[in-house]
Amino acid sequence: MKNAFFLILIMLTLSHCAKKVTDLSLKDYRSVEGIKIGMPIAEALQVLDKKYYVEKQKLRILDDEPESIEYVVFANKSKKETLFAFNGGHTKKNANNIFRIVLKNPKFNTAEGVHVGMNVKDLKSKAKLKSADFNFQDGLYILSDKFDGGYWMDLDAKKDYKSNYNKPAIKDIPEHLKIKGIVLF
Repeated sequence: MKNAFFLILIMLTLSHCAKKVTDLSLKDYRSVEGIKIGMPIAEALQVLDKKYYVEKQKLRILDDEPESIEYVVFANKSKKETLFAFNGGHTKKNANNIFRIVLKNPKFNTAEGVHVGMNVKDLKSKAKLKSADFNFQDGLYILSDKFDGGYWMDLDAKKDYKSNYNKPAIKDIPEHLKIKGIVLF
């Protein structure tokens, strides 16, 4: 009996020591995992370095624009599980501070229960939505009425959706489209 108790105690201790990425919930709509909108990027990297693997990536969105820097946060160095990404602002004043955070993992849930991978039909049933927006850099967004940001939709650029994405309306967005990311500003 002593051995069984000791074995259970060891298993419980080890399970608490292991790095877990199972319960990721938003405490508010301005921060995630210890980083906040407006926080200096250098400080955010120090906070995340203790728990996750962060990779700095250069992105070129359009040919006529300069490269953009994005910090992608992975669960560990294997880079098999992307959690979220963040980047600095576009002006000299906010370039070194976190401007936006993009949640990319379905393990994150909003207070309404919305997560990446959810389709538009389910999104409409769970969240209050303000409007939709489309631009050629980022694609289709459905803007949240609850927080500053919204839901980045997964569009296939090769497919014709028979919708007017120059002036999108929430009611016209196909209900099968899935959330690609949850964007916080």
